Amino acid sequence: MAADINKTAVEVEAFVRSYSAAGVTATDVQVRPSGDEVDVIKVWIDLGTATADPKAWAKECEAAIKKSVPSAASFQISVRAEAES
Repeated sequence: MAADINKTAVEVEAFVRSYSAAGVTATDVQVRPSGDEVDVIKVWIDLGTATADPKAWAKECEAAIKKSVPSAASFQISVRAEAES
């Protein structure tokens, strides 16, 4: 049975809200199934004023999602992180 994308998006959001990399936790998280692609979950993360490299943080977070959220294996996960400069 295939994983439900909406349920998986909720699971991914819960995981990302508690995820920390390089000592940085997201200040804001939005997770949604893609409106354009049926097998993509998009994750937008605001790192606030953190000094972490947003691209590196996003890459680590994406790998952690794939490892820690089993239902995410059925979907492509696209993580984008931004930090205030």
